[in-house]
Amino acid sequence: MSPLLLAVVVLLLAAMLGPAMLRTARLYWRCAAVPGPAVGVLRFAGPLDQLLGKVKQAAREFGTVVRVYAPPTVCIFVSDPVDLEIVFSSPHLQKKPPIVYDSLSPILGTGLATLNGETHRRHRKAISPSLHLDILKSFVPVFARNASTLCAQLDRHTGTGRTFNATPLLGSYSAQSICQTVFSAGDIPLDLMEEQERFCDCLIRSSEMLFHRVMRPWYSVDAIFKFSSKYQQYQDCVRGSESFVSKTLEHKIQLLESGESPTDSKRKSFLDHFLTSDEAHVLSKRDIIEELKTLSAGAVGTTMDLLSFFLLSLSISPDVQDKVAKELDDVFGDSNRPVEEDDLPHLKYLECALKETLRLFPPLFTFSRTVSRDVKLPSGPVLPEGSVVAVMPYITHRNPQHFPDPEKFDPDRFLPEMSRERHPFAFIPFSAGVRNCIGQRYGMMSAKVVASTILRQFRILPCPDGPKRLEDFKIMAGVTFGLKDGANVRLERRWVKSNAQQARRGSCRG
Repeated sequence: MSPLLLAVVVLLLAAMLGPAMLRTARLYWRCAAVPGPAVGVLRFAGPLDQLLGKVKQAAREFGTVVRVYAPPTVCIFVSDPVDLEIVFSSPHLQKKPPIVYDSLSPILGTGLATLNGETHRRHRKAISPSLHLDILKSFVPVFARNASTLCAQLDRHTGTGRTFNATPLLGSYSAQSICQTVFSAGDIPLDLMEEQERFCDCLIRSSEMLFHRVMRPWYSVDAIFKFSSKYQQYQDCVRGSESFVSKTLEHKIQLLESGESPTDSKRKSFLDHFLTSDEAHVLSKRDIIEELKTLSAGAVGTTMDLLSFFLLSLSISPDVQDKVAKELDDVFGDSNRPVEEDDLPHLKYLECALKETLRLFPPLFTFSRTVSRDVKLPSGPVLPEGSVVAVMPYITHRNPQHFPDPEKFDPDRFLPEMSRERHPFAFIPFSAGVRNCIGQRYGMMSAKVVASTILRQFRILPCPDGPKRLEDFKIMAGVTFGLKDGANVRLERRWVKSNAQQARRGSCRG
């Protein structure tokens, strides 16, 4: 559209629709200088499993700053790490856009993920002490116990030669771990156990529900969203989450008031720590419910998807899997004991492999901020006041300047000597700056425990007719990234050293 014709359209619309339209028209006019598709968000319409291909094509065509008209707003996608340093640090780019996050709040909660300004700072300051590293370390036995349960379920698929989808089992592990570490669900009464199962199911399904709504801006209006095919499922997730969280919180408060709350710090959940902390009075009961919903919904989907991508990636990267297995043998030797907190710092290559999985398949599709005042990027373009700036780690993590041969699965990228000079904003799987993910250490700790437990017992094999390269993965973009058909793999039991030695000794005696 020519500048003259655009100006005429702007003036006509402003005259017909008044001040609100005038502001929107002015915003569209100011954003026209930023390169982007003329058809705006329609460029990305279609099946969700085709979305990433369209996003990568737009990045190749328009560069590291791309304007997308998304009525009634304009989104500007920024991907270069030098520009992102400004995006994540500028005081004018810290507010979450209501058009995106208000529609997420019923499931995701009105917590740290969606709050703004002083309220966000107050909540974060109150919650952070209850996610201290020392407290997270006390969760390792819970992760290890649930990982052992998961391996017992996986073992049913070994020796059959058949492919199966591991994702639902990984989701169950993640949801059970959240219930036990965040809520201490083992302490809840029997009448809440059924609700807990429903809550776990809601957590696993919530990512799909959320993304269905956020990718359709018109569904931000509740009256319109009621006509969606996903509306009833969305409401079921909302009710299931609200019921379990509120009733569990009430039960915990009653225990505390009666003096029955656990006193042993090693037995406390996040909620136990918080309710007995000096910061508990800072948040109202409603605030706590919303934050619990945010912590739960945010953790389950990301952990499930990370582990799914990790196992599938290892299945087609036997050299990487061999190096991880060797490290595990070096750390654990012949022992089949559970993972302990002191083991985790020694699992350095495993951590590199998990980070490489996060690079290729970052947990969140995008982070968004409202531009409260014009911000000029180092690369030249101006983010106009009133627009929405969006960051897509999936694109940033494929910048060949920072990650050569970006589609290759190479954990060595995260060895200290390889990553020391890398730009700090080139790897942003959990966002960055003052609004980075408060639960990222929890997620990495959980992933290291369960991944090490699985790989000590099993070798992951690819599906014979499945993907042979990372590029062949069928990815479904949700609020988190997921595999469209799940992590379809085969399993073999690893020959445990102690068993091999016992067999040899028995043979000699015979």
